[in-house]
Amino acid sequence: MDTQHQLINWYRHRHPEWQLIKNNTPETEDSLMWLNQLEDKILTPLANEFGNIVITYGFTSHELIRKVLKESPAHIAPELDQHSAHEVNTKGTRICKRDGAACDIYIDSFENQMQVIARYIIENLEFDRLYFYGSSRPLHISVGPEQNHFVQVMATRADGKRHPCKRGVDKDALKLIEISE
Repeated sequence: MDTQHQLINWYRHRHPEWQLIKNNTPETEDSLMWLNQLEDKILTPLANEFGNIVITYGFTSHELIRKVLKESPAHIAPELDQHSAHEVNTKGTRICKRDGAACDIYIDSFENQMQVIARYIIENLEFDRLYFYGSSRPLHISVGPEQNHFVQVMATRADGKRHPCKRGVDKDALKLIEISE
């Protein structure tokens, strides 16, 4: 399965019972452009270097984000996370005000070594934001016009809620990944 297909249809694997009228199709040209950038700048280089990428949370259209908020709202922030790219809600307002696009991934054979993938991204690829949830959790990665190279380490509290912990920019963030392993 190619990554563009996975970016759009990720929910079918994770939630096969979910039915959508529009099949999670991007409706804006900007969304399509940023999803292509995500594939070209992040997903293709990672696949070439490490192998099969699995997208655990990809593009979320307005219809899909409404479904997610109803069925499985924990741990999401649609107004910040760039998963909706440039899509708008029924009022014509952008779902996420940040430009760009995002997905959450892991790579086959690296499911328990995602720090290796995070390090590679930080050292070699142009990205906007990377959220590191731990060595055995998928990474959140985005592209955007500013390509901020922002890294946020996320921690999990005893009650299961995730919260931001340490953060850094560019190669200075590498030590944060190593500390969090």
